[in-house]
Amino acid sequence: MKKFVKIGIICSVALMGLTPTLSFFITPQFKPLNMEYFPLNIGTELYYNSTDDTGTWDTKRYIEEGGGFLHGIFGTFTVLWGEAHQQIGETSYTWINQMWLSKRGNSLLWWGFKDENAQVIADQGLIYVTEPVQVGKSNYGETSSVLTLSGGGSQSINFVGNYTVEAVEAVTVPAGTFNDTIRVHEQEITPDGKIDFYVWYAPNVGAIKYWYPNDDNRTDMLTNYTPAENNDPWNDWILPYVPGMLIWTIPVLIIGTCAIIAIILANKLYFNKKE
Repeated sequence: MKKFVKIGIICSVALMGLTPTLSFFITPQFKPLNMEYFPLNIGTELYYNSTDDTGTWDTKRYIEEGGGFLHGIFGTFTVLWGEAHQQIGETSYTWINQMWLSKRGNSLLWWGFKDENAQVIADQGLIYVTEPVQVGKSNYGETSSVLTLSGGGSQSINFVGNYTVEAVEAVTVPAGTFNDTIRVHEQEITPDGKIDFYVWYAPNVGAIKYWYPNDDNRTDMLTNYTPAENNDPWNDWILPYVPGMLIWTIPVLIIGTCAIIAIILANKLYFNKKE
């Protein structure tokens, strides 16, 4: 019996020790596609000249340092896609808004939005675009979301998004001419109404042009960009895979602990009966 107890405890401890190690190597093997049109390298910055019916200004869009989990440690790892403006005569950019984005499989997912007035966090991410891209392909999604107002208070709302790849074309902006650019038509419905605009994405660059026909005919044209190399969290970090590692590890630790307790109790019961 003593030999059985020792073997049982050793096997349980070995399983508990090996599982975190194996999950560390196995889970990242299921990483998403390295997307051509949506590089999410931390530190990437893109600069635009923005114009509308009222004037002109400079816009910067960037992937913020860091990143984090939505819906807790077992949730989804996301990066923050920020937008900032610099008016003529100003020497620094002012933060305007940010979005939460993630990757899964061969798709880019939208998870939320925040500006100075409120933030919206979706219960389920909405698929934005799937690669390889197909002209005419639409991704429609509907999800419940939590709306939190800056002044306080929150409520559950319904968020609807429809994202359509309308064309693949060459586009010229101040930063140059980009071939094989995709034009995405974004349509979103929130309690505030309908949002309708267009974004052009170039391979290995990202967004090079925005057009908001219902927002004073605003247009953002890429002037220059600074790509960040080798800093895609899904390729270069372990953090996005922590939820998967925990899902593997925690049940095994619980089972292993219970097995050790059961073996010890069985051993005591056996010797008590012998006595």
